[in-house]
Amino acid sequence: MKYFLALMIGLQSFVCLAQLSVTKLDGTPINDGDVLTFDSAVEPASYLGLKVFNNSNEDINVKVKCVDIVNANGTNVQLCFGPVCVPTITIGNSYPNIAAVIEANSSNGNFDHFLNLNTGIDPNIPVLYTFKFFRVDDNNVEIGNSVTFSYRYTSLLGVSNFSELGQTGVSLRSTLISNTIEMTTVKNVMYTIYDVNGKALSGQNLTSGEHSINVSNLPTGVYILQLDSSDGHKGTMKILKR
Repeated sequence: MKYFLALMIGLQSFVCLAQLSVTKLDGTPINDGDVLTFDSAVEPASYLGLKVFNNSNEDINVKVKCVDIVNANGTNVQLCFGPVCVPTITIGNSYPNIAAVIEANSSNGNFDHFLNLNTGIDPNIPVLYTFKFFRVDDNNVEIGNSVTFSYRYTSLLGVSNFSELGQTGVSLRSTLISNTIEMTTVKNVMYTIYDVNGKALSGQNLTSGEHSINVSNLPTGVYILQLDSSDGHKGTMKILKR
């Protein structure tokens, strides 16, 4: 009997914690920890419609918090939720100031969204926004479950920076690679390889000559190769590893 009672209490707690869920406008679930990737910073392609659902039998109060911003300053965006639309967001701030109320067994409207028009402080590095949807009680204290996800903008893979690359004294055999990056340098350069989140993965100083950089340990995907020459020139290329 005690075991059954404990089980029922546990199940009730789980239901309570699952009151809040989030999807895109088309119904695609947005799960805790998801990264949603966009290759445009122009409307409508950069528009993310947000549906927030109250799966309980009582009204809930909901806010959205800007948890982090990478390679941007929070401008040239639009975050609309509940009664507010803001053109600038700040790390650590929650919107709206007075939580939006979502009625029992219901959802918000179809207008709430996030729109990014910012190509980044460094346009060659991805822009990343992290948001958290969460519930609060009548005293504005967080309760229950939450959903945290990231909105990532990265420009389409392209070979658009060869002129900048030439100024560093580096030529690449190809930007489509398998296990090695083949390059020729006529100057001393420093190379750094980043993932699409802007995390530095490897780097080394190179002297002039032929070089073969081993990247066999990297998973298939898009990477960013940054080159800094000894005379102050910088070039950046997007690399696709097969």
